[in-house]
Amino acid sequence: MKKTAKVFSAALAATVALSNVSALACTGLYVGKEASADGTTIIARSEDISPSDYQKVHKVVPHVENQPGRVLEDINGFQMPLPATTYQYTMMSDYSTAGDGVYPAVCSNEMGVSVTGTVSASPCAAWKEADPYVENGLREAVLPAAVACCSATAKEGVENLLKIVDEYGSAEGNIVMIADQNEAWIVEIYGGHQYAAMKMPADAVAVYGNQFMIGLVDPAATEGYIFSDELFSTIDELGLAVKEDGKYHLAKSITDETRSDGNNMRTWIGHKVLAPSSVGAYDSDTFYDLFYTPDEKVTLDDVMGIYRNRYEGTEYDADLPGNEGMRAIAVSTTPETHIVQIHDDYPTQSAAVTWVAPGGAEHSVFLPELSGITDTADAWKTDSAIYTDNSVYWTFKQICGLADTDRTLYTQGVEDYWTLQEAMMQAEMEQAGEQAKTLYAQDESKGDAYVTALAEEMVEEQMANAEHLYAELLTVVTHNNGLSSGKTPVTFEATTALREAAQFKGYTVGWNAADGAITLTKGSDKISLKAGSATAVKNGQEVELSAAPYTQNGVTYVPMSFVQGL
Repeated sequence: MKKTAKVFSAALAATVALSNVSALACTGLYVGKEASADGTTIIARSEDISPSDYQKVHKVVPHVENQPGRVLEDINGFQMPLPATTYQYTMMSDYSTAGDGVYPAVCSNEMGVSVTGTVSASPCAAWKEADPYVENGLREAVLPAAVACCSATAKEGVENLLKIVDEYGSAEGNIVMIADQNEAWIVEIYGGHQYAAMKMPADAVAVYGNQFMIGLVDPAATEGYIFSDELFSTIDELGLAVKEDGKYHLAKSITDETRSDGNNMRTWIGHKVLAPSSVGAYDSDTFYDLFYTPDEKVTLDDVMGIYRNRYEGTEYDADLPGNEGMRAIAVSTTPETHIVQIHDDYPTQSAAVTWVAPGGAEHSVFLPELSGITDTADAWKTDSAIYTDNSVYWTFKQICGLADTDRTLYTQGVEDYWTLQEAMMQAEMEQAGEQAKTLYAQDESKGDAYVTALAEEMVEEQMANAEHLYAELLTVVTHNNGLSSGKTPVTFEATTALREAAQFKGYTVGWNAADGAITLTKGSDKISLKAGSATAVKNGQEVELSAAPYTQNGVTYVPMSFVQGL
């Protein structure tokens, strides 16, 4: 029986209340190279966990040459020997005193292999009994690192991961994506020992919540598929098989044809945003396809937008009255979101650009780095369970904390600011990619040094921008908190550095020392404005600004609405 919107909201509110005390709240995303606007392969994931104050630390694990006897271990008792030689890889991990292991949320190694994991998922009760989890088996807490440290290709990464499950078992149900410059795979681990792996189609996209997603498969398929030995016999023995034309629908079979709204709706909104022609209104009973063709080529901005989505434009908008229980993609309990963009034509060791939004994508900015970095900025290494001002995580999370208090008043202003910064960084990273190619062709050490310095510069620049944004946002939040009854609260609008933004928009910026007038020129357009005046002149016509520009430390700041109008 299909639920009405009213019943749906109530049911989902209960689901959310339960999910807030677990990590079962991540959202995975894939864009094949033939479906992306720039020809890159994209794998991505939001890492969601409660409580909201959960710091992430970013590191580079170095290459180790011929050192036998080392072991990879987890606090649950899992141990596996490491090869004598392991690859360098980047790692986004939990802070050291979090108490539940490392959790390397996303890794990219020197061989061009990237791993994002995991999106947790759960089978039906009958499956759990037949294929029970192994208490000291492989967990998300070490899984991405176990793949990245020793895999030279995506396919080898899949094979290495499945060998670990075969030998040691899995402690949980997981969905993992592994990609390189040639191909991308999805792995679903259903229980202690059963799994399926599938090469993902290059012309398709996918967005999914915490639910198993692989659909119809031929048990005899070998090209592009890997199945555990007893997968299909276990399905048959349990009487769970759901088939079409001799093919098994794995997701329906493993879950006994059940879906939770909190997960299924995130899958639906992916279709709604990227391929609106593929779906209608949300239906609780529908098993939405994992892969589909987008209506238009997908851009990096589209992917970032997915991770800021709260069902805006639908009746389920999580910020509308009555929808407070909706489990949206963008939530306050996200410590980081990562987007890995793999370029076919980049040097192997820097094939991936990882964009990380610390503190959650909705009110944060995606910081880019090429995977060949040999170190991270010191601010990424700050390891503290409480707020500290020299931390990447806390610098951005403090903005999230303020903006989360009233999305109606603060979200759009924060998002507008970061969207501009991301556009400028994307342009810079396109140029940086070409420069990296040149330097790596000359000398690998030159390439590594360049991408390492670039990533640190990006962090430092955006941390400074975050401090500016936080100061303005805190001022408005404080103002609104102090309003007397009946007064209208202020909707937040950020300001941004004029020269940087105007030049990005293609304007030449001039300054008259005599009267302090700033002139912007592009083609036949000419705009004149001054700090302290809310009136500008554009092509001879006066234009009112939402607020007067101001100058601080030699930098002139203007309202975002002015920049958006350029």
